[in-house]
Amino acid sequence: MTKIRFLPVGVAVLVVVGMLSGCSRGPSEEELKLQQLQEDLGTLQEQHQVLQEARSDLVEAEATLAELEAVPERQRSDEQKAALTELPATIEGLNVSKDEAFESVQSILADFLNVALNEFPQEPITIEGLKVYSEEAMVIADETVAQSGDYKKAVNQLDVARSYYESLDLTPYQPLLDRIDALGDIRFITVERFDLVQKNMTMDEVKEIVGVPYYQNIQVDEKRGVETWLYRKRGGGAAAIYFKMKTGKAYNKNFEAVKTKVVTD
Repeated sequence: MTKIRFLPVGVAVLVVVGMLSGCSRGPSEEELKLQQLQEDLGTLQEQHQVLQEARSDLVEAEATLAELEAVPERQRSDEQKAALTELPATIEGLNVSKDEAFESVQSILADFLNVALNEFPQEPITIEGLKVYSEEAMVIADETVAQSGDYKKAVNQLDVARSYYESLDLTPYQPLLDRIDALGDIRFITVERFDLVQKNMTMDEVKEIVGVPYYQNIQVDEKRGVETWLYRKRGGGAAAIYFKMKTGKAYNKNFEAVKTKVVTD
């Protein structure tokens, strides 16, 4: 049979091997493997929960830091000043914990699915492992969008997860399919979303409405103090949103800004 070699999120190669078989008194080799796989799934789920909690703690700490930094210095209480001093080190430690938890999950997940996909493709525990894989793929896809606005790459990452289900004739994880559709929709600007952008909106507010611009479609004019974000239209060309660099707020926009091809994402 063809054996799927599962590696950390988004990577897989194929090799040809023979299926192990045999029988003996007591539990068979296959039954023992399945029992071990069930234990491995439990370990995987526990470590995944640790990772999710680490991410949540980091987000909470970063949000607290941002809130405190927004308080004018003269208005900060002694407690707030102390927190501002301590939080950077706390955040650094949480980042380390998150990274360690991520590496642990990736290692356990790879080992688990290398066995599950090849030897127990229709077992419920295999589907549970693929669920964890899909959730991690969605996190990575979201990070790809947040960092570079590369929706195409993000969707490709999620398609790898979907391909595992399809290769085994399994129904894909619905949140995974929903995320693929959502990213595919927001990849291109629409008139409806564009019209929601208002003057004096911050960059973060604009991102919430029309998405993160592809990094190669951000143009900075230092002389004029203007930053332009171009958003591709499905039919070609691009719309533009203009920000004053001094304030970081939108001051103008043009849906017909570019009628020729822009850098693709």
